[in-house]
Amino acid sequence: MGEESEGRLLRVVGVEPVLMSDLEEFIEIAALHCYLENDEVFTLYNIPLEVAKAIERLNNPAGEELPNPVNNGRESIYDVLLLLAPKLREIRNSIKRVVIDSYDVSRGVYNASIHIKINGVTLKKKMIPSHAIFVSLIFNKPIYVTKEVLEISKALNPLNDDDFLEEE
Repeated sequence: MGEESEGRLLRVVGVEPVLMSDLEEFIEIAALHCYLENDEVFTLYNIPLEVAKAIERLNNPAGEELPNPVNNGRESIYDVLLLLAPKLREIRNSIKRVVIDSYDVSRGVYNASIHIKINGVTLKKKMIPSHAIFVSLIFNKPIYVTKEVLEISKALNPLNDDDFLEEE
């Protein structure tokens, strides 16, 4: 598995986007609950709303499409990728996995690495975690969180879900 040893990786077995607003409903934020194989939950807060909505469409492909006033009926890059995903076989075969593997203390953000093999050469590219998760989901590739990152997230606990209302 490369530099991440099998013993320090926890596989993500499910991803659920959550749209939340504060009690006064002034602020809308999106989060991603990543359900881990050890029954713990790793949550990414403040992910782009477009990513959360695209993952929701992946999770519920037959769901009712709601109009998006922000895009004025235009498609986002996420919509186009969802449409093209079945045709992008070469990309699918190149992507091996995604690992949420570090936390940048100075910027207060997590980092993910996408592992790609092209022409026999393995590359590891740093990505925004929610974007890396989206890519892995559309191509059905495994997602992992390092145990170290999970422990950091427990220590930080930036938001308490009880402080926000889930939108119906």
